[in-house]
Amino acid sequence: MDEGSTSALDRQRTQGTSVVGYGIICGLTFPLMISSTFLQEMSLSHGAGDAFGALFFLAYSLTMAFTALTALARLSHRTRSHQLRMAGAYAAVFIGNLLMLGRTTGIIEGGWPYAFFASSTIGYGLATTELGWMTRITTLHENGQLSLARTVPLAFLCGGGIAALIFYASGATEILFALVIIVISAAPLMQRQTFEETDSSSAFLEGGAGDFVKAVLYLAVFSFVFGAVSQVATKAESAVPIETQAVTGILAAAAAMLAHAARRKRAFAASDLYNMLFPVVALALVALPFITSPGLHVAATTLVFVAFYLTGMNARVSVCLLGGHDHVSVRVYVGAALAISGSLILAGVLFGSFVLTQEVPTGGLALVSLVSLFVLALSPVLTARIERRRARSASMSNEEREPVAASASADATAASTKPVSPAPAAAPVATSDVLALQTDLLRRFAEHHGLTPREADVLVLLAQGRTRTYIAAELDLSPNTVKGYIRNIYQKSDARDKQDLLDRVELFERRSQS
Repeated sequence: MDEGSTSALDRQRTQGTSVVGYGIICGLTFPLMISSTFLQEMSLSHGAGDAFGALFFLAYSLTMAFTALTALARLSHRTRSHQLRMAGAYAAVFIGNLLMLGRTTGIIEGGWPYAFFASSTIGYGLATTELGWMTRITTLHENGQLSLARTVPLAFLCGGGIAALIFYASGATEILFALVIIVISAAPLMQRQTFEETDSSSAFLEGGAGDFVKAVLYLAVFSFVFGAVSQVATKAESAVPIETQAVTGILAAAAAMLAHAARRKRAFAASDLYNMLFPVVALALVALPFITSPGLHVAATTLVFVAFYLTGMNARVSVCLLGGHDHVSVRVYVGAALAISGSLILAGVLFGSFVLTQEVPTGGLALVSLVSLFVLALSPVLTARIERRRARSASMSNEEREPVAASASADATAASTKPVSPAPAAAPVATSDVLALQTDLLRRFAEHHGLTPREADVLVLLAQGRTRTYIAAELDLSPNTVKGYIRNIYQKSDARDKQDLLDRVELFERRSQS
């Protein structure tokens, strides 16, 4: 077997391991996400009760937020090693499921103390392991060993299948299955990870803050709508249980994301995704209070679920790409995004539960739809303000550069009338200005095509005619790593070679100016 086929086989094995490992975490999270919709009473069925999912999501969201804050303060990777943190997280998930097994078999009595402890351990463990997997997948993507835009939807497909098995199973069988797959997912993350030794900072790229806010804003909007509408689904009389609707939504969203990634080799642009989903979800929300057919009601609810899971996958991919090679940033960005999402799912659940307990069901449905539509419509207004601020900032930067360019031009004109020309002194200023404009163009090109921060750095040097060896030395990388980045740049921009890449940059500039 030649070296190329061996490398391809290694990449497939790496991607397969990541898909299964992260898919297991997703598969364990999805059923608890759905059980958070049953926030009506505390009967302590299904392990810890109808509110177990809500308690789990509270612990999950708090863990995400705390991890983001500690990573931002650069504390988490100083106090504990990666292996110890992951081992503790998986142990927490395992212990929480053992408690659920004890409750299911009658060894442990149910109650609030049990519910809080079991949900907290599982919530903490799944949140921490999800961050661990996202960091590992981002690392492998940066090294050219897998595609982030493909791995995440594949993991959701795997997770949807696991969730279906958990829903299908019952009693001790369900919990025993969870205990086995927890061990399977833990093995890859117990390996030594070199990225823990290179974490050093947490900073957005220029313009990255706006992209982060947009991606998280869309996820937040659909999280609230998901929580509220899932409450409607629990009240509706339908032959299709909410678990089936949820799994259908997961699988449909993952298939759509995977098809897009295979065609475009990158995640959806946040605004494009929202523009595509808004009319579909808005129509479903408008029709929801007036639908009498159970089949149409299921279809409308499932469309909302598809939108939620699709934005969830897109946000994970987009946010990890923003973090790039800085894996402290990955924990900060992903932790913040999923903490906000989890909190707003609970807010939607609480709102829907409160409204639907009123005496008039039709009025309650209409209110849920009305508030959900209002939240949905807020998103483009807020993103438009973000874009205006970014445009104003860019305009101010251009205005600051113009006096410099004008001054350089005046100096050059005055110098031409003097016996001793200072033109050589003026030339570096002009050259520097041209390089700055070129770099700005390349970074806008990189952002448009979904390149990571490190890929953008490589693109800038590559466009300047630098060799792979020079780029490796300049960015303190290995030549093989640079080779992987260049390959990713070609794939994401659909370029065949370097000249084709430069032609595409030139075409991008012309379109930007028109």
